[in-house]
Amino acid sequence: MMLRLKEVAKFLGKSGIDFLITLGLYFLFRVTHHNALALVAWLALIPPGFIILFRILRFAHRNALWSVRNRLIFAYGLMGVLPVVLLFTLVALGAWAMLNELAIYLASSELDRRIGSLNAAIDAVRGFPLDRRAIAAAEIEHGFSHEFPNLRLYLNDASGQHRYPPDSPALNIPSGWQNVNGLLVLDHHFYGWAHYSGNGEEIAALAPLSDETVENLVPHLGAISLFENPDEKGVGGQPAAAGSFRETVVGSSSNPDVKFNFDNPSRGVVPVGKSHLPPAASRFDVPIWWPATHSHYHLDQPNKVYEGVLWVYSRPSAVLSTFFGGTESLRGVLFDALVTIAVLFLIVELIAVVIGVQLSRRLTTAVNELSEGTRRVIFGDFSHRIAVRSKDQLAELAGSFNQMTGNLERLMAVEKEKERLQTELEIAREVQAQLYPKEAPPIYGLKLTVRCDPARMVSGDYYDYQDLGQGKLAFAIGDVAGKGISAALLMATLAAALRAQLSSTQQLARPDPSSGNGHLDAAHLVATLNKQLYAHTSPEKYATFFFALFDQQTRMLSYTNAGHLSPLLIRNGDVTPLDCNGTVVGAFPFAKYDESSLTMNSGDLLVCYTDGITEPENAYGEMFGEDRLVELVKKHSQREDHEIVGIVLDAVRSWTGTPELSDDMTLLIARGVQLT
Repeated sequence: MMLRLKEVAKFLGKSGIDFLITLGLYFLFRVTHHNALALVAWLALIPPGFIILFRILRFAHRNALWSVRNRLIFAYGLMGVLPVVLLFTLVALGAWAMLNELAIYLASSELDRRIGSLNAAIDAVRGFPLDRRAIAAAEIEHGFSHEFPNLRLYLNDASGQHRYPPDSPALNIPSGWQNVNGLLVLDHHFYGWAHYSGNGEEIAALAPLSDETVENLVPHLGAISLFENPDEKGVGGQPAAAGSFRETVVGSSSNPDVKFNFDNPSRGVVPVGKSHLPPAASRFDVPIWWPATHSHYHLDQPNKVYEGVLWVYSRPSAVLSTFFGGTESLRGVLFDALVTIAVLFLIVELIAVVIGVQLSRRLTTAVNELSEGTRRVIFGDFSHRIAVRSKDQLAELAGSFNQMTGNLERLMAVEKEKERLQTELEIAREVQAQLYPKEAPPIYGLKLTVRCDPARMVSGDYYDYQDLGQGKLAFAIGDVAGKGISAALLMATLAAALRAQLSSTQQLARPDPSSGNGHLDAAHLVATLNKQLYAHTSPEKYATFFFALFDQQTRMLSYTNAGHLSPLLIRNGDVTPLDCNGTVVGAFPFAKYDESSLTMNSGDLLVCYTDGITEPENAYGEMFGEDRLVELVKKHSQREDHEIVGIVLDAVRSWTGTPELSDDMTLLIARGVQLT
C-alpha cells in the first residue's frame, strides 16, 4: 500500500499534490459556507493548475503526437472536425442565448403592457364627476375582468374614501407615493399597481396577479413565473411568487439558499411548470430557462424599487412560433449573427488548413524516404541509410530501418530457436498428457465425466480421480495461476503431491471414534498439500483447488474447496453452489481448511469447472457467465455426460467467436447413479 502511494505521489509531483489538497480545502469551505476562505482556496488553485496544464500539454506533445496515426488524426481533426465543432457550438450557444432573451422579452413586454393599462383605468375614473365615479368604477372593473380579474380601485377624494368593489379589503396606502405604475408585492403576493396623487385626490388600482394570469401572459410560450428576491429587506418568510412554479427558501435568514419547485403547492401536487412546457418539435428542441430581472414595489416602502426575477421555461420552437408572426427586424439580427459565425468559421478553417498541410508534408516526406530505402533493399543495397532529423515515431521508424540489414542474420537465428522451442513445447504437452488419468473412473454410485482443453500447448488446469477401494472414490479439480510452461510445471507438482497423499492414506488418516478405523479427511489432506506446495514452489505460485471424497455405502460426498469456483449442485431443477472452505493452496503455509459434506442422490448433477468456462468474453465484452453454464447443463441434463461436456465447451468457443482460447477450459460433471 505504501509503495503504491509513493508511486502515485511521484506521478503527481509536488504541484499535483498541492492542487489536490487545495481543491479539497476549496470544496470543504464551500460546503461549510466559509466563502472568504473558499475564494482564497480558489485563487490558490491557479498556480498549480497552470503547472498541471503545462505538464498535460507537454505530455500530449511527447506522446500523443509521437504516433503517425495520431498525427494524421490530429491533422484531419484540425482541418475538418475542429471547425465544425466550433461552428455548431457557437451557433447552438448563440441561438440558445438569443432565444432565451426573446422568451423573456415576450413575457416581460406583455406583463408591462397589462400593468401599464392600469393607468388607463385611473384616467378613466378621473374623467367622471364625483357623483358618478361609483358607476364608472363598476364599468371599469368589468372592462378589465379579462386581463385583471378581481381589479380593485381605491379613491380618496373630496367625497371621502371609497373602495370598488365595496367588499374589497381595506388598503392602508402610506403617504409619499408618487404617480407610479408597476408590480407590487403585498402580503407575499404579486399585484399590478398604479397610483395617482394630485389635485386633492388619490386614486390607486390594485390587480392581483394569479398563477393563471402569469402563466397565460403569452399563450403557448411555456411556463412563466415571477419571483421576489428573498434577500430584499422586508420580505420575511417565503418570497412572493406567481406563475407555473415556485421557489423555496432554505437555510438561515443570514445565508438563504433558493431552490425552485415545479410542484406548485397552491395547485395540488401536479408538475405545473413542466406541464406547461410545450412538446419538443425535434430532438434539438431543448428547453430554454435563463431568468431575467424585473423590478417591483412594496406598499410600505413608497416609490422604492426592488429587483425580482422573471423566469420563462420554454422551447425554441415555441418562441419562434410566437415571435416570428410578423417581425422582420429580428430576422436581420439572426442573419448578421450567422454571417459573423461564418466569418469566424472561415478564419478557423484557414488556420487549420495551414497547420494540417505542414503536418502532412512532414509525414509524406518520411514515407517517400522509407519507400526509396525499401526499394534499394529489395535490390540488395543494404548500405543505404535514412537521415534521422527529429525525435518522434517517424525518426524511430527510420532508425529501425537502418538497423534492419544488420538484424537479418539474427532474425534467422531467432527463427531456428523458435522452431526448437516449439518442438520442446510439443514434448512437454505429451509429457503432461501422461499425468492425467489413463483409465475411466470407476462408478461407485457416482459417475465422473471430465474434459480439459488447454489454451496453449500445455495447460495450467488440473483434474484427477482415484479409486480408494471399498466403494470409495476421490476426485479433484484445480486451476493453477498463470499459463504456459510455468503453470504446467506447478500442475505436475500438484498432481504428484496429491497422488502421493492418496497413496499414503494411513499416514494422513485420523482415528474414527465410532468405528475404531482410520478415515481419509479431505480438509487434513488439503492442508498437508498446501504446506508441501508452499515449501517446494516459489511464493508467487499458487492454485485454486477442489477435493472431494465419495462413499458408495453412505452416498456421502465430503469435500474441501480451497478458493476454487464453487461447484454447482443441480437437484430437481434447483441450483445450489457448494461452500468455500478456505483459501488457495501454495500461498500461505498456515492456512486453515474446513470440510463440508452432502448426500448425492440418484439423478443429482455436480458441475465443477474452471474460470476458462465462465469468464471468456464475446465481442461486446460480456462474459459467458455461470447462468449460461447452468442453463446449458439443465437443458441437456438427460443426455450422456460426455455429450453435455462437449455442448458446454462448444458453446463457450462459439461465445468468444475466436479460434484461440483465452484461458484453459476444464469441466467435470459428477452424476449420482443408482447401482443395481
